[in-house]
Amino acid sequence: MKRIIIALGAVVVLAAGVVTVVNMTGHGSVATASGAGATVPQADVEEHAAKDFPYRGADPDAVHCPSGLPAKQGAMVRCTAVFGQQSKTMEVSADKVDGDQVSLGFGLLERR
Repeated sequence: MKRIIIALGAVVVLAAGVVTVVNMTGHGSVATASGAGATVPQADVEEHAAKDFPYRGADPDAVHCPSGLPAKQGAMVRCTAVFGQQSKTMEVSADKVDGDQVSLGFGLLERR
């Protein structure tokens, strides 16, 4: 019975594919958090992600995020980055927080 469960688990992992994070780096991008919830506003997250994340030598044409980013180290929001006709999932993270200053990290998720 244990062998069957392990084998099924391996099949699920193989069928799902492997997701990798590409270029998880902040490139020195710092945003300012504001408001009672100490959050980097959605528009600021999108702007920094679009201009501060080079992907294979090209900045995204646009980045769309569902919300702002909480000013808490380790917080993360998943956004959609658009490169020409192709959309990719981008993670924007709060790598470091110092008062209202939030150092941002960026990474693209790619299925391999």
